[in-house]
Amino acid sequence: MLNSPCTDWTETMADYPSFTANADNPTLSPSRMRACRTLSVPSTLDPRTVSPVKFDDLTGLPPALVVTAALDPLDDHGRRYAQRLREHGTDTRLSCYPKAVHSFLSTPRLVPAAQPARREILAFLHRHLHPAATAQP
Repeated sequence: MLNSPCTDWTETMADYPSFTANADNPTLSPSRMRACRTLSVPSTLDPRTVSPVKFDDLTGLPPALVVTAALDPLDDHGRRYAQRLREHGTDTRLSCYPKAVHSFLSTPRLVPAAQPARREILAFLHRHLHPAATAQP
């Protein structure tokens, strides 16, 4: 399960349409993301090694739920990664919540989409971590 993932830490991290379209996001600005990149990816590290959307081979991965927020600069990061997972044969569900911003799951009383997103995540985890409990006779 990935929640509003940043899947591209390379120099192209800002080249996604949602990065520009949602630049005024109050919870995650492009300048904050660039600062995160500077702090998280040392200059001695090839950023492609921590950018799963850039990996050549994504085969053999477990089922994935990718949750994105339509008003998040990282929305397209999650969408593109979900697409790549599908292309490599991974059972992948993409759920984008409209009117939601980055980190909306942590504000269920402020962002109405948080409650259904949390239910979806719990159902996904339950289904994949306890398959016998959800199996139909």
